[in-house]
Amino acid sequence: MTVNEESPEFITALARGLQVIQAFTAEQAEMTLSEVAASTGLSPGTARRCLLTLQALGFVGSVGRRFVLRPKILSLGSAFLTSMDIKGVAQPYLQDLVDEFHDSASLAVLDDFDVIYVALVASAKKKGFRAAVGYHTPAYATSVGHVLLANLPAAQLQTYLAKGPFLKYTPKTYGDPKALAAALDAVRLQGFAKIEDQFEYGVLAVAVPVTDSQGHVIAAVNCSSEDGMVDMDTLVRTRVPRLRETARLISRALERRPALIHSILSSGIQK
Repeated sequence: MTVNEESPEFITALARGLQVIQAFTAEQAEMTLSEVAASTGLSPGTARRCLLTLQALGFVGSVGRRFVLRPKILSLGSAFLTSMDIKGVAQPYLQDLVDEFHDSASLAVLDDFDVIYVALVASAKKKGFRAAVGYHTPAYATSVGHVLLANLPAAQLQTYLAKGPFLKYTPKTYGDPKALAAALDAVRLQGFAKIEDQFEYGVLAVAVPVTDSQGHVIAAVNCSSEDGMVDMDTLVRTRVPRLRETARLISRALERRPALIHSILSSGIQK
């Protein structure tokens, strides 16, 4: 059963509460009521009721006039991680990659117009941007995102591309839908994605698809490094074969976790 915002089964108050939670970011870790309302587009009265309800439940705290998320909020994400056993499925294989190459390695899935990292092992040597489990990044500017977008059904990909032009994080970011479509064609042809300076300067990464037992692409796994540590040709030559091996191992592990596959397949680009 599919429910949308017009459906009588849709609980608007719950949706607004979740919207308020997601408004808090690293840049907006503490916000006043007015700031929450502006960030979410909710009326001040609605934002206030959401904040006070979340505060009563222990998910939000306040310091003076400013609201902040409380540690209890982690229980929402940990419910997914523990019930799906992401750590047991992917973490050992990602750790092997990091031990071998000293890159960062991650497993990500598509979540509407973003990718969300569901498992990650960071490199101790990487100095720049560090993602974390649960972190969202734009699909069009990441190696895992390119893999996942390239393997979408054609109609869904067109829906996504129609959202462009996309925000350019660097001069090399594929902000133009036509340029992005051409890059995704290359990914589909070669079976892996490679990016450099797309989301941040100095970062290069390669990614390959992870499939289910029927061969459907359900996730992507990548290695990312910095341009002072390795060049792109070396990254492709040395990492892509190992990533493909890792993807096969993760795919095999996923066969023992049907609930996790169902969870992943229920996400993706929303029409």
